[in-house]
Amino acid sequence: MNAYEIEQLERQMKAEFRLPLGYEAWADFERQARQHRAHVTAQAFANFFSAVVAKLAGVGRQIRSTAAECTGARLRHDH
Repeated sequence: MNAYEIEQLERQMKAEFRLPLGYEAWADFERQARQHRAHVTAQAFANFFSAVVAKLAGVGRQIRSTAAECTGARLRHDH
């Protein structure tokens, strides 16, 4: 190899490092981003619905407790 060929190879290597990602790399990057977004969205839905279920369970317990107190008060009430 002469100096001109070496210089051309160095320029080519520098240009390749500056090029944007190739099609395959972009496809992999996009696939990973979509998978991550789907995972985060699913986790957000799961957290939301678990909070709703917990809140409803708490309300149910409160209603049962109030009903039990009212029933107990009626049974103890003397007429």
